[in-house]
Amino acid sequence: MLIFKLINFIRGYLVIRSDALNSEKVLNILRRKNIRVWDVQKKDKGIRFKISYEDYIKNSSLIDEIMKPVAKKGARFKLEKLKFRRGFSMGIFILIIALYLLTSMIWEVEVVGTSQTRINEIMAFLEENKIKTPLALSNKEAKKLENLIYSNFDYKFVDVILEGSKLIIIVKEKEAEPVQIKTNEPSSIISSKNAIISKVIAKSGQPVVREGDVVYEGQTLIMGLVKKKNSDEFMVVPSDGIVYGKTYYNFEMKEAKRKSINVSTNENKSVYYLKIKGNNIKIIGDKEPYENYNYREKTIKVPILSNLADISLLKGTYYEEVIKEIEIDKTTAENKMKISMYDELLKKCDEDSRILKSTINFSEDDDFYYMLAQIELIEDIGEKVRIYPQTQEKTEEKTEE
Repeated sequence: MLIFKLINFIRGYLVIRSDALNSEKVLNILRRKNIRVWDVQKKDKGIRFKISYEDYIKNSSLIDEIMKPVAKKGARFKLEKLKFRRGFSMGIFILIIALYLLTSMIWEVEVVGTSQTRINEIMAFLEENKIKTPLALSNKEAKKLENLIYSNFDYKFVDVILEGSKLIIIVKEKEAEPVQIKTNEPSSIISSKNAIISKVIAKSGQPVVREGDVVYEGQTLIMGLVKKKNSDEFMVVPSDGIVYGKTYYNFEMKEAKRKSINVSTNENKSVYYLKIKGNNIKIIGDKEPYENYNYREKTIKVPILSNLADISLLKGTYYEEVIKEIEIDKTTAENKMKISMYDELLKKCDEDSRILKSTINFSEDDDFYYMLAQIELIEDIGEKVRIYPQTQEKTEEKTEE
């Protein structure tokens, strides 16, 4: 029905009044002529109804004889009036063209993903290349700008996006490469944690610990220093090898027997704001209508206006929630604590580590479940560090003598 009214408004329609005593006869005549009639209203004298403008033009002689057109409605007749207002029509036409041109221009440039200093450098670079707002920029030209920035700055990647009247330049800095020890550089292997030595496999360098030794974090395991053959002198070498050690991890965890959770009631209320340059002005609705709620926001762009100025609508919805207390059973609590423990364990050791023994004890009181655990692992505890020959210090000592 709404579509029918909209179509007739665009095409135009007439409001007709008939003072004939036999109104049904009039309607029957119109139907035989295939003239569609709607919104029929009975008046004190006769009837009042609507017909389309096309039907009236085709049957105007018949309609004028038996009834009177009261009013002409619709967009067709509104536009016909504009023919006699050339200045107004020209102004509308110029306004539409101006809005189109303004919305197709870039009015703001934003750089994200780097420091303010680098942002200033990029903006200065754009000005040097005569890229200033306002400017018209196509997607093809944006791609060229992307390549231009990438070739003149040391970034991992550059992405240029056109979003309405805004040009967004997204850059990502190159990450510093981790320092790696070259295979031919002098190095030693030290312990990365406290452990009991289980096995030492030294491919090069001098082992200084053996099976059963207790070592501490930072202690040397394989020394990158060996004695020269047939001499009392030593030389530094790159050490290589694997040192396995037994490590122990202790965990203490607890889980509440009762928990309060928020449950949705399927009730919600909305509040609307006018967002102007980051400032929110409430239009309609109440803030925090519920004691407990989950709040979500959604930004609604206003056609043309959001592109020309930083203006939009903000819809905030409050979803009502009630707090319910639930009981946690023992099995669920124990499984949850075990999973949390193993998650923490994985963060402390590598994937190649092997569990030798685990001791887990559970207890509880009126409010909590408790877990005490000790995990014994065997893992590679070696960590390679660079060593430097002390040639400079020896030279200084000889100079002093």
